[in-house]
Amino acid sequence: MDGTTVNVELYCHPLLLGDKKVIRNLCERYYGKKESETRQKEIIKQINELSTTLVPLLEGIAVLPLVGSIDEERANQLLMAVPVKVQTQNINCLIIDFSGIYTLNSIVTEHLFKINSVMSLLGVQCILTGLRPELSRSAVQLGINLDSTPTMATVKNALHFLGITSSK
Repeated sequence: MDGTTVNVELYCHPLLLGDKKVIRNLCERYYGKKESETRQKEIIKQINELSTTLVPLLEGIAVLPLVGSIDEERANQLLMAVPVKVQTQNINCLIIDFSGIYTLNSIVTEHLFKINSVMSLLGVQCILTGLRPELSRSAVQLGINLDSTPTMATVKNALHFLGITSSK
């Protein structure tokens, strides 16, 4: 009545009233639903942005730690964001650490390994670490060729491979 805009939900239900067909309307004001959905989407966006953080180790070398559950949307975001971040941070060697990933489906697995292919096209060497047996099997079943990509058990092993740390 005061001109303030409010969010409402309108439900229309067909009914029989005697022998006449009528529509019963129900209009409800809902509090905060739209705002809550918008806030939840923003939080998910922020979490996904944080999940694409490259951790710099040394000049030109960084780690991409993959942690938690990765769905297709997050995998797509990684595929889009990581190449840009690699170029802006002048990374020439990226260690992609899978040790924090426990479950993946084949679509997500394929997206994650595409990051390796994109990096290769950009002239960035990738080293994959922390691959679990189920992820390795999934890659093989998808026909993903990792013959030219070094794979190590840990980030420490990758740094040793690069000649940065001692083997102890």
